[in-house]
Amino acid sequence: MVDRKIKVDAYENNKKCEFHFKPSDIKLKDDAFHSSESSRFTEWWYFDAVFDNSYSLHVDFTTFSKNHKIASSAIEIYNDGKLINKSIKRHLFEDIQVSNQYPFVKLSNHKILEFDKDRYGKKGEWVYNFKNKINQTEIDLIFIGKTKGWKFETDADCWAVPLPKAQVEGEITIDGEKLNVQGIGYHDHNWNSTLSSVIDVFSWYWGKISSKSFTMVFANVMKNTKEGKIGVVINKEGDEYFSINQEKINFKKSNYIRSHGRKIPNNFSFQIEDIVKDTPIIVDVDIEIIDCHFKSVLIAPYWRYHIKSTGHISVGSLREEVNSTTIMEFFRLL
Repeated sequence: MVDRKIKVDAYENNKKCEFHFKPSDIKLKDDAFHSSESSRFTEWWYFDAVFDNSYSLHVDFTTFSKNHKIASSAIEIYNDGKLINKSIKRHLFEDIQVSNQYPFVKLSNHKILEFDKDRYGKKGEWVYNFKNKINQTEIDLIFIGKTKGWKFETDADCWAVPLPKAQVEGEITIDGEKLNVQGIGYHDHNWNSTLSSVIDVFSWYWGKISSKSFTMVFANVMKNTKEGKIGVVINKEGDEYFSINQEKINFKKSNYIRSHGRKIPNNFSFQIEDIVKDTPIIVDVDIEIIDCHFKSVLIAPYWRYHIKSTGHISVGSLREEVNSTTIMEFFRLL
């Protein structure tokens, strides 16, 4: 129960680089803490959820390298895609307990993140409780996994997605007002990335698209204005996921608008036709930005989008309509 690291991944394609996105099955220890003696690494657990009452949120817990001796937790709450509450708190390493065997974070006597080992042992379910209070903002949420998790590792870093889709329920408190919430969520975990690895990226897009049974997670990273690489994984609710071949993915950006001195796309589309594990897969989805939250991440501009996706996803003989609101992000270094 000690130490820390960094990461964020996502991908983009104009002229595609040679790239093989091959996710593998996740293990419980993959979502535990990964220790590093380096002074450069950061590691974080990211959760988001879109509720059925127009509210949504992002919460996380980030540990910086142990030489920095700090960590942070964040709660950001939105209503109709607009940021209405932002709370961030810094923590000293000496006040932190983490596990290198399973997801667990404790600050002094308060458990922020706890994995339900009993449900995992009895039913194989991936269930998390994320509970935190910063000033007058408080969350107490349960994330219940509905899909099989996966991870993508390189020599430099790792991106694990334990919960491509989760049922989320619980309570949020904003300025003393308690709200019962339920909806659909997501969780990933990143480590072993450095500031230099981020600087090597020109820009990235990352997000999710969902229908009743399918969840599509995409990461699109640009090396420069013309060369990029893209990964897409489609989860079917239950125990199956499909990694799409990069050359079969057509990801378009359009209708550029100006935001904080940059031109950013306001619309996107995905067209995919592929055969994975002898299963035909077709995606035809249009994406429109509902609203965006701008901030700086590592001194670079960053936009968190709330998006509306419409269209359809077909896996094998099952075709489902897409009509969902999810969270997406765009980072641009220059």
